[in-house]
Amino acid sequence: MEPERIKHFRERLKELRLEIKEHLETSKDSSSAVKLDTSIGRLSRMDAMQDQQMALELRRRRENQLLRIQSAFERMSLGTYGICIACKEPIPEARLELSPDAATCVKCSGR
Repeated sequence: MEPERIKHFRERLKELRLEIKEHLETSKDSSSAVKLDTSIGRLSRMDAMQDQQMALELRRRRENQLLRIQSAFERMSLGTYGICIACKEPIPEARLELSPDAATCVKCSGR
């Protein structure tokens, strides 16, 4: 991949990393424990618990995405960014535009 394309994807990854870190910082309190207040109804508690679990899952996914972004930066420094880690074929740039942290091509991502 050409150096100017690598630079483009490096900038995209930096922006994505910043966006995720800001989201994680602002959503820190949303994953706190649900208070089991007896004055609210059972369904309200269940809704609150479901909301909490959804927030925790979103946070986990964002943290995993940060790890994938770090891995993409490492692949850039090694000169292997844009190459599928499974089949060693180039990852289409359209895929990298949608998901700059992608480590595999579409074919290998389904395995």
